[in-house]
Amino acid sequence: MIFLNGKLLAAGAANVSPFGDGFQFGAGVFTTIRVSAGRAEFLGEHFERLSGDARAIGLAAGTTEVQWRERCAACIAANRIEEGGLKAIWFADGEGRTSEIISQRPHSYRADTYARGFRLTARNCAGRATRDLARHKTLNCLEHVQAKRAALAAGFDEAVWIDERGVALEGATTNIFAVVRGEAITTVETAGLLPGIARRVVLGLASVPAMRVGELTREMIAEADEVFVTNALMGVMPVCALDGRSYDVGNNPITRAIAAAFFEQAKTR
Repeated sequence: MIFLNGKLLAAGAANVSPFGDGFQFGAGVFTTIRVSAGRAEFLGEHFERLSGDARAIGLAAGTTEVQWRERCAACIAANRIEEGGLKAIWFADGEGRTSEIISQRPHSYRADTYARGFRLTARNCAGRATRDLARHKTLNCLEHVQAKRAALAAGFDEAVWIDERGVALEGATTNIFAVVRGEAITTVETAGLLPGIARRVVLGLASVPAMRVGELTREMIAEADEVFVTNALMGVMPVCALDGRSYDVGNNPITRAIAAAFFEQAKTR
């Protein structure tokens, strides 16, 4: 069951015009939301980011925050979601208006994945800092999808974009942090990355004071004691390897502390 423009429908009964800019050119934005114990997490932050991304591409809001929260809750109830996720999309329809779809979005982040940690592989990119769309979660995300699929096909869990200066920007579906001499470091968003909801929550954790936003280089990651990645569905995921460099996920106290603080925040927001 999905919501299409405020109406609850069976997914197979939903119709979207192929003539709108959303379908023709990817004129749309989206967000993915973790559902835990039947409750959507960080809805306020997701709506704020969704609205800001829509404004950035000249798209009107798909609904009000109150209505959006109600639709998310109704979608969870209709699909009886206890553990999983939602995906909300706003896009330009065939009449030039903003249409909205809210649907179930399962995820596969199991306890054994967190225990093992993610295996990362680097991918080179250039010119991301000058691309406005790189900072927004739009439907123009094919390069990320392709990078993720290529990483999985090669036996990794995620691809990490490294720019021409050797700066690690982000993962195909995540943001990346490295712990260097007790300090958790991530790259500033103006370098050309999408600032995720989980990244934002991690950076705001008062219980983890040793946090810095700057330039996280590949060399810093190689020297790091711990590495972790984040997104709204997984929260905080330890990293066990980046290409040939391995990390001890059995000895990553800062990552564990950040993960615990993050999931405590998720229970109340």
